Amino acid sequence: MAQTHNNSKQRGFTLVEIAIVLVIVGLVLGGVLKGQEMIRGAKVKNVNNDAQNIISAVSTYKDRYNVMPGDDKDSSIATATEAGDGDGQLEDGENGAFWAQLREAGLMKGSGNLSPTHSFGGRVEVKQNPYDNAQGSFVCFMNMPGDVADIVDRQFDDGAANRGAIQSSNDQDYVIDGTATYDLCYRL
Repeated sequence: MAQTHNNSKQRGFTLVEIAIVLVIVGLVLGGVLKGQEMIRGAKVKNVNNDAQNIISAVSTYKDRYNVMPGDDKDSSIATATEAGDGDGQLEDGENGAFWAQLREAGLMKGSGNLSPTHSFGGRVEVKQNPYDNAQGSFVCFMNMPGDVADIVDRQFDDGAANRGAIQSSNDQDYVIDGTATYDLCYRL
C-alpha cells in the first residue's frame, strides 16, 4: 500500500497576530480599569453631594420651623410617632424622626423614618457629639471605606480625621489598610 502524504501545512499564529491580540486585550483591560476608577470617583463625589443636600435641607427646615429636624415636637410635621423631645439635641433615638420630618416637609425624597444609604452601601445617620473633638449635631455616613473617608476629607475639608467640618475619628490620621472603615461625619 502506498503511503499518502498530506501536504497541507499546519499554520499557527504569527508573532504579528499575537502582538495585535495582546494590544487589543491590553486596551480592553485598560478601559475596564479606567471605568472602575471613574465609577469610584463618582461615588466619592456622591457622598459629598448627598451630605451637602442634607445640610441644606436641615438649614431650610430650621429656617422654616425654628427647630432642628428630628428634635421637633410641636410643628405639624412632628407626628406623635415621629416627634423629638425639643431639647435642642439630636439624640440617637431621634434618628428616625429626623428623616421623617425632613421628608414630611418635602425637603428630602421618600417617605417614612428609615435612614437612607450612601453610595458605598452604609447607612446615613444623625449623631450628637460623635467624637471627642466633634461636638454638636452631625450627619454621619456609616461604615465608609478608610481610603474613601480620607479622599473625601482631603478634597472637601482639611484632611485630618479629628478636626474640621468633616470628622471621622478621634485620631489625627486615617489608618488605610484596606479593611478599616469610618463613620464619616459632617457638621450640621
